[in-house]
Amino acid sequence: MRQLSPGMAFFTDLVVTGAVRGADATSTPAEVTGLLGDGFVESWTGPGQLLRCYELVEVAWEREGDGWRGLYVTVQAHRLDVPLSVDALAADLERAGFPLVEVAPDGVGCRRFVRADSRVAVLADEESGQVLAMTVPAWFARGPRGEPSPWSREAGRDRVRHLVGLGAAEREDWARRQPDEADEAARWWWFLWVACRQLLPDEGERRFGHDRSAWEALALWLLGACEAAGVLDRTETVCEIVRYGLLEPDAAVRACLDAIPVSRADVATRESTPYARENLAAVNASRAAKRLSLAAGELLPRVGDPALRAEVEAWLELRTRLM
Repeated sequence: MRQLSPGMAFFTDLVVTGAVRGADATSTPAEVTGLLGDGFVESWTGPGQLLRCYELVEVAWEREGDGWRGLYVTVQAHRLDVPLSVDALAADLERAGFPLVEVAPDGVGCRRFVRADSRVAVLADEESGQVLAMTVPAWFARGPRGEPSPWSREAGRDRVRHLVGLGAAEREDWARRQPDEADEAARWWWFLWVACRQLLPDEGERRFGHDRSAWEALALWLLGACEAAGVLDRTETVCEIVRYGLLEPDAAVRACLDAIPVSRADVATRESTPYARENLAAVNASRAAKRLSLAAGELLPRVGDPALRAEVEAWLELRTRLM
């Protein structure tokens, strides 16, 4: 069967918006059907994991309770009958004011690009320059998060095992002796955070006498250092706090709501705000609101404060309209 060859606007729109004709990684199966139609093939790729294919476009979910959690949307550009040039794509995005950023090559013949605000990754053949795939959310990152660590995994574990036994004042004194050059500091604090989250006891282990609280305190401290070093922004930091259960549900939800950089009355929506370079700040604030409200929504069954629940539910009602 002949594959589709959409125009360049189809691909630039994906990079700018992080969505395929409105369908993104937060969309439910029913929402994707409404946006992309019913001309798809579905398959189960693992226990509780569903993959839907629309020729070039693939959408994946995993089962969560009675519903589905979105995993990713991928455009398999290598299936195109006319190859898509990454240089042409990058030039078009540069003209639109939404440039791609190239990250370290993967070492096996591919070039990697990201658009951080829309969380889109672009993979291209190093030799031919052909775009192979475009995925959201990006599975690789630029900067310290996407580079191999110069330090060994065991060295990181030794450091965080030392740090978890220190008091707050001792820890701050230790921090003052660490790298302070910007790039080096970002790599160093990200390295320590990765080591810490690998050793972080499971939430359930608290019931069996494990001192998770000391690890939670260290994890929060390291995330603060990562944010200060610029390797994480506030949205990413709070999402990590939720992901690893570092605060009690009410406190974590309050952190999510406090980090949303815009009010519900003023947030940019798909109907109100074009994706244009002059609106980039408003678009990214809307994206942050979406990520943070979704993170808070994961905790709703465990939240006790009715006011917090109501505010999160109000944000979630806006989910499909946010950028």
